[in-house]
Amino acid sequence: MGLSILLAVMLVITILPLAAQDRDVILRAEFPADSAAPPSLAGFEGVPDPAFVARIPDKDVARTILEEARWVFGGMVWGFSYTYTPSDKARSISEYFKIEPLTELSWSAPGLKVISARLDGTFVYAAVEWVLGDAERAELAAWRGIRFAAGQGRASARAFMPSPAGADFPGAAVIGRRDAMIAAAREALREYLRGIEHNKPREVRGSFAFASPPRMTLAGGAWTAVVRILIAVDHIESYGAY
Repeated sequence: MGLSILLAVMLVITILPLAAQDRDVILRAEFPADSAAPPSLAGFEGVPDPAFVARIPDKDVARTILEEARWVFGGMVWGFSYTYTPSDKARSISEYFKIEPLTELSWSAPGLKVISARLDGTFVYAAVEWVLGDAERAELAAWRGIRFAAGQGRASARAFMPSPAGADFPGAAVIGRRDAMIAAAREALREYLRGIEHNKPREVRGSFAFASPPRMTLAGGAWTAVVRILIAVDHIESYGAY
């Protein structure tokens, strides 16, 4: 592999006619997972083969892929709620951004399945498909209504992140990619708010959804994400006068 690996998560929304009175909406995406273990400070003591390469078990690779598919698909259909506070040096306030999935896609959701997989070096690429039900199709269509603003952001995050204490999943690879996507969404929201608010707000609350698939690149030990989001602003709280 080269020093820079392009890992585009290409999501295609395909409308396939099932009958004259019905249409089936299928989300398809190819998601990557690295089967090699992330670098460790600990040596491989007692390993006689100097060419030994640590590998993540197959079941963990599959779980990593499906976890990211659930998160991205859910972010397209239902979206996320957010709370955002811009940084303000004059008031000694740090930037704050927190998101929560509005609804999570179940591991056992009907119509969710892996349709193909391929191996490129240590990376496994799996094409995942989800056939939307009536409720999910309505949610997807609602987000693409004319009342939502659009924004785009770009951000990076370390590729190898330690899992939270006591947590065995989602793991370093998923955390790094997800952190990059969340940071890019924050950048998109920040730029949008700058265009509609002349003064920095105390807090902004609302929701957003992915308008198109996050584009991911891996280089220099960091994931970089470029995302396009659809934005709803429900509440803006101002500081008022000093």
